[in-house]
Amino acid sequence: MFNKIAEGRFNLLEKKMEENNLDAVLVYGRGMVTHYGYFYYFANYYPILRPGFMIKIKGQDPIAFYTTRADYYLAKERGTIDDVRYAGIGDVVDSKNGVLNQISELINESNPENVGICGLDTIMTFNESEHFKETLKGNVTDCTLLIQEMKALKSKDEMDQTRHTFKLAEQSFSTYKQHTAAGENKSAVAAEADKVAREHGSISTLMFVEDGPYFLRKPVPEPLKENGLVTAYVEIVGPNGYWVEKAGLFAIGELSDEEKEIGEACVAAMKAVKEVIRPGIKVSDIAKAINDSTSHLDVNPGIWHGHGVGVDHDLPIIRDDGDDIVEPGMVLSVHPNFSNVEETVGASMCDVFLIHDDHAESLSETSYDITYL
Repeated sequence: MFNKIAEGRFNLLEKKMEENNLDAVLVYGRGMVTHYGYFYYFANYYPILRPGFMIKIKGQDPIAFYTTRADYYLAKERGTIDDVRYAGIGDVVDSKNGVLNQISELINESNPENVGICGLDTIMTFNESEHFKETLKGNVTDCTLLIQEMKALKSKDEMDQTRHTFKLAEQSFSTYKQHTAAGENKSAVAAEADKVAREHGSISTLMFVEDGPYFLRKPVPEPLKENGLVTAYVEIVGPNGYWVEKAGLFAIGELSDEEKEIGEACVAAMKAVKEVIRPGIKVSDIAKAINDSTSHLDVNPGIWHGHGVGVDHDLPIIRDDGDDIVEPGMVLSVHPNFSNVEETVGASMCDVFLIHDDHAESLSETSYDITYL
């Protein structure tokens, strides 16, 4: 059932296992942002609430485990792994009865000396982690970084998939211009953008419409202000499984001098990023371009400046002190965002960049400038 992209990933994993002297790799995932991606990367299907497991023994075909009949059925229908197995009781609180022992027994049949587990010290529960440390033969280590490094660099086909999902994100984002207005219900405005993404098959969505200091609050059924700066976000996992983020600024009515200053600084930061981003620089150089654009203001950062995207969030994290080098094959979501120190006004926007051998490709086709309604 492997498609070209999945085949490439498993071939790369086999190579990495050889280089790192790993006899078996267990990849864990569950349905939430930053937790589902490792598993989905290989299996092309993840359960929404419950955990899933992918086993790769050196020289053998992969095996996927799910804990409900429904997930087993859907993984067989949609996934990229042929050998799909079901074990467990399906309960949301404790759905893993039986499956952990079966996984350990399966891996131990190969008499491994070294087993790497993606998620061992990060997203697994303590009980799950301890179970595998106690029951698996050989040396058990956390190999999350190995998988993160694999995910961080994309093939041309993977970049094309990201580009395709971003076009859908821009379609969703375009609804904000039509529906953002004074007195409009924030939840209803976000729902219009969500409708477009869902109608076109998006697997997961996060929509933000905010005229306060920080954009991360889920939309609430409150009216937009008569006058104000609005941050609008679209974050989606497209039907092909790729995560992208698109955001921009809207002005309703008359902006105060402070709102205009902060909004324009956010625009300047995004434009500065587009000028500086390229292969070979440090991620801290991207952060510096953002910080320099706001150095004349007394503002608080709302969240880090960006990160890799692909199947879920990826490396690197764009931080002020980051030493990671921007490399060809990376796909970076950059989102300058900050508020005034009183935390009454905020601004954020976002673009996704594909890093090629000699340049960075911006995926946004619309202007970074504030849209005045």
